[in-house]
Formats: sequence, C-alpha cells, structure tokens
Amino acid sequence: MAMTRVRMRVRALAVAGVLAVAGVGVGAASASAATPADGSGVEGPAAAAVVLPQVTVDGLRMRDDVGTGAGILGQLYAGDQVQILSTAQDAGGQQWDQVTLANDSAGGLPSGFAGWVSEAYLSEPSCPSDSQIQCLMYGGHD
Repeated sequence: MAMTRVRMRVRALAVAGVLAVAGVGVGAASASAATPADGSGVEGPAAAAVVLPQVTVDGLRMRDDVGTGAGILGQLYAGDQVQILSTAQDAGGQQWDQVTLANDSAGGLPSGFAGWVSEAYLSEPSCPSDSQIQCLMYGGHD
C-alpha cells in the first residue's frame, strides 16, 4: 500500500512538473490543446514509437470523480487511447487515473474529453525510452 502511494505521488509530481515546464494547464480544454494532430500525445521524432495507454474492455465508465459512486460521463471501449493527467486512490484502495481522450472514443466522447477511470482497465504504454511523460508516469515498457 505504501508503494502505491509513492507511485501515485511520483506520477502526480512528474505530470505537474512536465506540464508546468511546458506551460500546459491541466483540464479537458488544455489537455486537448496539448494533443498533437496525430493523437499520439507525443511530439517530435519519437511520436510514432510511443503507444499510449489503451482501454482494455468495452463499456468502461468514465466518471466525474474517483470511485464507483461518482457520476458517469460516458463509456470507453477497448482500444480507445488515453493520456494520464493524474492518479488517485479511492477509500477501498482502488487506483484511479484522470485521463483525457487522445482521439474520439468509440463510445461517442470527443478527443480531449477528460474524466476518471479505474486503472485496472488500462494497458501500459509501449515506449522506446523512459523520456516520454506517459512512460515515466505509467511504467511503460519497451
């Protein structure tokens, strides 16, 4: 449990630091503006090599807050790509990620839409190196 808290704090600090350095605010509108046209969430030469976390199930509920009791904003489907903005843990110890959609969702939500999803239903990103923020935050692999 203590390791999960450390991991959450490291992710939150990494995201906040990188976003602050890049001059990017956190939120649905600003996250959308920070997404490259190809939807990869990565700019520059490494853009094609990074695969963002993907939803692994159909009908994953995107919520307006952490926890299964929070309001439902819409549904995501297997293969929908997301960018992780922050993480939190609910009272029961379940890990949640605040995400923004990299592309339009199969469930009808637009690119850049933000909400909370259970981390258990997201894949790890695939990364060519540890320099990309999604990989640092989410523990991606080569």
